[in-house]
Amino acid sequence: MMSSATADRPKAAQRIQSAAKDLFYRHGIRATGIEEVCRAAEATKMSLYRSYPSKDALVAAILEEDAAAYDAWFAAATAGAATPAEKLQALAEAVADKLERPEYRGCPLLLAQAEFPDPTHPTHCLVAQHKTRMRQQFAALAREAGARDPDWLGDAMALLIDGAWSSLPYMGGARAAAVLRQGTAAILRASLAPA
Repeated sequence: MMSSATADRPKAAQRIQSAAKDLFYRHGIRATGIEEVCRAAEATKMSLYRSYPSKDALVAAILEEDAAAYDAWFAAATAGAATPAEKLQALAEAVADKLERPEYRGCPLLLAQAEFPDPTHPTHCLVAQHKTRMRQQFAALAREAGARDPDWLGDAMALLIDGAWSSLPYMGGARAAAVLRQGTAAILRASLAPA
């Protein structure tokens, strides 16, 4: 009979993915070896390769989970906003809140993409697809808000948000957050003001 401690313990694949996600985010994908992931997950290499045929497959599973989590985050960040313009500002505010957390290193998808600059690499492609979808969501909100050039506003929002994440190491979280908030407010005023 299985003890309750054993029954409550997450399956090896879940432990591996969770440990790898944390290690990859804190130390980088290329800097983290499979042995280190297995140690942190209290799993064997056999368990890892049974669930993920390669390190690339493990990375892809983590990034797909991150992209799916983004959809829930997007819905939660915009839930309290009454208008499309307020939703765009709320998204910037939600990112700014993350930037101000001391343990936050930036967007895990962008961090992964930076390690795989080859545009044909599956990791690079997966992140590019997600970021394109993000830009399209911003542009759709801009269109609903009545922006004169909704595609430009969607791209500007993506640039501000991704730029804030990228500037975190040298600007610091508080400054990056403040510039993101003010920059978003400024481009929304300019883009949504009557011609």
